[in-house]
Amino acid sequence: MTPSIQAVGASLAQSLLQLKTETLPSLPTISAAGGGAGSDHSGFAALITHGLSIVSQAQAAAGANEKAFAAQVPGAPSLSQTMLSMQKSSIAFQELIGIRNELTRGYITLISMPV
Repeated sequence: MTPSIQAVGASLAQSLLQLKTETLPSLPTISAAGGGAGSDHSGFAALITHGLSIVSQAQAAAGANEKAFAAQVPGAPSLSQTMLSMQKSSIAFQELIGIRNELTRGYITLISMPV
């Protein structure tokens, strides 16, 4: 007996929601009043700090998975889980580099504007 299209669609929607909640971290909120030079964890600085911590955690998890898989520790992640965690950390790092490049490009544009 084949499942109905609606059942498959509901299953895919549920899987997508679960994947989003597992892979997308919650971002810190930006306060409109904060963000001055003296504020520690508000606005843009909080987003950058949070992004760096996400990349660091992803790289640490990928490294731990890789070491556990290579050592064949009981309960170690499978090859596919190890490769997936390595790809996640690689993508997170590439996105962080892209954000850095865009910020640098914006800064250069701002600095080169005549006063």
